[in-house]
Amino acid sequence: MAARVEFSQSLIQGFNKNVQQTTCGKFQEESTEEEITQFEGGRGRKEDTTVQTLLQSPKPCKTLVPRQHNQTSHDNYLERLPSEIIQKILSFLDASSLFNISFVNKQFHDLANNNALWYALYAGEIEKKKWRPRASMVTEALSTASVQGKPGGYFKKLLLKEMAGYRDTMWKKELRHMNPHTGMPVLTEQVLNRLHIQWEITLTQNNGHTAVFEQTHTFFEDSSVTVCWIHGIWLHMFCVASLQLHGIMCPTPHATGDRPRWRSLIHKTKLHRAVQWSFLGSDSLVKLLQFDKCITVGVWRGSWKIAFIMVNLHFHKLIERSLLGSRFCPYIPTEDNAVDPDSGHHGYTLHIVLHNPVRQIMCGHFPRLFTSRVTSQGEYLLVSAIDSTDVSKHIPVGKVSLPWQAMGLEGAAERCCMMTLTVLDEGERPFWCVSSPVKMANKYQNVLALGCEGEQFYIFYEDVEGKVKMVFEWMEELQQYFLVQLIIIFPTAKVKKHFGGKCSADTDEV
Repeated sequence: MAARVEFSQSLIQGFNKNVQQTTCGKFQEESTEEEITQFEGGRGRKEDTTVQTLLQSPKPCKTLVPRQHNQTSHDNYLERLPSEIIQKILSFLDASSLFNISFVNKQFHDLANNNALWYALYAGEIEKKKWRPRASMVTEALSTASVQGKPGGYFKKLLLKEMAGYRDTMWKKELRHMNPHTGMPVLTEQVLNRLHIQWEITLTQNNGHTAVFEQTHTFFEDSSVTVCWIHGIWLHMFCVASLQLHGIMCPTPHATGDRPRWRSLIHKTKLHRAVQWSFLGSDSLVKLLQFDKCITVGVWRGSWKIAFIMVNLHFHKLIERSLLGSRFCPYIPTEDNAVDPDSGHHGYTLHIVLHNPVRQIMCGHFPRLFTSRVTSQGEYLLVSAIDSTDVSKHIPVGKVSLPWQAMGLEGAAERCCMMTLTVLDEGERPFWCVSSPVKMANKYQNVLALGCEGEQFYIFYEDVEGKVKMVFEWMEELQQYFLVQLIIIFPTAKVKKHFGGKCSADTDEV
């Protein structure tokens, strides 16, 4: 009898302990001593029933509230380690792992930015001689008496920036060879591909959350590149507060995935309702909105959810802007301006291309253009590239449209495209560079020569640097547009700033 009592008591105690630790059931745990006493006295029906009940599968209930919890279930042992031990563990990581672990929490962010860790990686890369940093940087790093005396993350930034531009001398030499037709470096596209430079967009929502999108594909023209983003889980336009465009480059040529990348801010703009945007075009599925001249956002009709984004980037200083800025500050180039007080008598060269993300629509090259003063509109200088009366200079233009793709669908917005314009001074230095989407509108009044009988359209572009006016005539019998007038207008202040002198007053007035 005593053996049965001990067995019953052990069984009940073991089961109660198991209930507290591993099950989600809630059972009555009355005093078992009374029941055992009854069992010993021969009144064991109740105890026997209790044992049978415990041996059966318990019925599930809503919650488990354990009576006691004597030990912590989730102990963070790393937090209990001294920082010196963690630093020793982190010293065995490579640059990629050390970069990624800094995003775990604030503690790891501070530990992973330790100058001693990054200085060791920096010195190791120098010994490998896989790349050659600038001599001044090496001297500064190796002659530092106290590595920890530098600000936090100093050698991390130094390593990533130097590795991002480890062929600094090489690509700068390659960009010296200019295309005489466009005035831009001949090897721009090749250098971009060799350095593995891409572009990414960061959308910031109204609540502060961010979403990053990597480029889908690019379309290179002779003096610009159009970058497209068509994949991703897009947001509604009214939920987006701002857009940032970064040039990105991995610190090693074959780095992929989540390996650390150097980011250079190229452009930042606001996209909320208070910002003025222009309507570019539409088709049966999307509407095209233009922000800050170079950014095109396609939204689905009706829902105003983003379908795709396109950005136009001119080749002028593009590699420098994609490499030499930081995550929050763009690269500000130093302009190679001329110094000539007699700037009004110099000629200009104009190269203009109309294109879309698929093909070239029109290309025109106009050397030796001279200015005329425009007095009726204020202090402006006018350059006429195509005169409506000179039929020999009229240029045939292909179909003007802007095709798009998104979520397996495709379409094309009619009478809108991209314009890439490059104006060079007499010394073949860039004077005005533009790459932007433009739209073609109807021209209701015929202000050209009487010989123009077809329906007329125009493209007008304007920013703080200048204005562009293009007039087209639709030839019904040929089913084709012809560019019959092209005018460029500059502010006189821009000309003075570029040449560092006065703009001659004896130019012709119109």
